[in-house]
Amino acid sequence: MDPHTVPPTEARQRIAIVFHETYLGCAPSLINAARLFDEHGWDVDIVMRDTDADFAQPPDLGAHVELLRIADGQPARHGVQSATPTSSDTRTWRSRVKQALPAGLASSLEAARERIHAITAGLAPRTWTTRHRFVKGVALATQGRDYDAVIGVDMLGLAAARPLAVARHVPLVYWSLEIMFLRDFWAPAWRRAKRRERADHRVANVLVIQDTERQQALCEENRAGSVPALLIPNSPRGEASADLSRQRFHSQFELKDATRVILHAGSICEGMRSSDLAAVAAMWPRDRVLVFHSHTPIDLQTHYYRDIVASGEGRVLISTKPVPYDELDELIASADIGVVIYDSTLGPNFQLLAGASGKLSHYLRCGVPVISVDNPSIARVLTENQCGIGVDRVEEVADAVQTILADHANYRDRAEKAYLEQFEFERHFQSLLTFLEGAS
Repeated sequence: MDPHTVPPTEARQRIAIVFHETYLGCAPSLINAARLFDEHGWDVDIVMRDTDADFAQPPDLGAHVELLRIADGQPARHGVQSATPTSSDTRTWRSRVKQALPAGLASSLEAARERIHAITAGLAPRTWTTRHRFVKGVALATQGRDYDAVIGVDMLGLAAARPLAVARHVPLVYWSLEIMFLRDFWAPAWRRAKRRERADHRVANVLVIQDTERQQALCEENRAGSVPALLIPNSPRGEASADLSRQRFHSQFELKDATRVILHAGSICEGMRSSDLAAVAAMWPRDRVLVFHSHTPIDLQTHYYRDIVASGEGRVLISTKPVPYDELDELIASADIGVVIYDSTLGPNFQLLAGASGKLSHYLRCGVPVISVDNPSIARVLTENQCGIGVDRVEEVADAVQTILADHANYRDRAEKAYLEQFEFERHFQSLLTFLEGAS
């Protein structure tokens, strides 16, 4: 019998995972948690919004995992989705302003535009009712279901999970993927929601968060230092297959065998400083290309993406279609080096990333050495494990690439070793299973 298989005579427990966001298909923590709960004898309900967002669809999560979708405060009817349109207008505006104006003036104009947007969004009627509608929708979707524990993911997931756990007298787990601070919000409705998150966090039975830095920052912000914490990185599970093909990008873009691929996986946007990275790639040697791969479909006719490709002068490519989660290994393994870059001015959520960056852990799993830009948390991981290089500016990426390629085999081996020793999801997840066993 598989050691993870629950004997048929043993009763299964049930857990609810409440998730307000729509990117389940590219959330390794939640994908792997659902699968492991299933394997360890839990039935799992994932309660989430139902939208037409373009993220990759969730993979098969297990025979005992059910998605309960909510459309605008009500359990979703079959085939009905609530629209959440996305636009690249903001990204296009930002990139063109940055290119056309002095840096200081561009920054001031961008800050003013962001402020206007925040004011407009903050006063919209739907902003005031977002929390209430989601809490109501979760309550309706889970009506009549018994649970042995409830997990609330991030601020609004926790808001809906708390009454669910209280009504059933079961443990409440706060799983934090994003750390948000009161100073991050201008809109009164969101500031009120953040204050409520502080109260919800303080009554949770346990906090799950990715690393010590994020734990300390969030617990200090929420004044919740007495809540026990479990550290579970945002990472894949298990080892990558030794038989992985590493030629996906060479085949997709018809690259020469000698061409080295530098990959940026994840969102293509100014929050990831994509235009900055593309601009410096134009100065790289001809045998190197920068490939962007996003978890949403990309229209290359959109100004922003067209500008990024053009600025690379033949050295920048965009992989336009997201892939299912279970195909990410082959995609990432097809790179020689992976880049991790965030806009650190966006605050601690984009600064304290040693255990929270999914792309970092997935690069390492696939034996892909990493270059991080302007992120001391990740740079420390790379330095301590000698599996990559942290640089301060995008202009330094080229030299870091050269250094890694000169000793590529050893960097690859150390990347795989760092993943197995520090990031592999299942070994960390066991702490949550143990906690729930003791709490039941």
